[in-house]
Amino acid sequence: MTFKEIFDKASNSNYIIINETELESILKNSKVLQEVDTHLSDFIRLLEFENKLFVEETNFKKEIMLRKMADINDAEKFINDRLDYYERKWDGCGCKIDFYE
Repeated sequence: MTFKEIFDKASNSNYIIINETELESILKNSKVLQEVDTHLSDFIRLLEFENKLFVEETNFKKEIMLRKMADINDAEKFINDRLDYYERKWDGCGCKIDFYE
């Protein structure tokens, strides 16, 4: 898929799973607004493409996931919730995250 096709597909899905080559393509063709190292599961990134916001993350199965966000508030809440989860995971909380919701 081209980077445009990837973003179009992600715009019409809850999330999509992409490969490393596709990730490289979307990173080259979008604006990275935020990038945070989770220290447990690679980076989580907030991307902008054609005035739309997307979050890219890697789950514990090493699948690269891309999902569209409704707006900046939605994106910031999503990222903060993920970072809070990773922080609690360091403390051994035993909590789980559903990457597929």
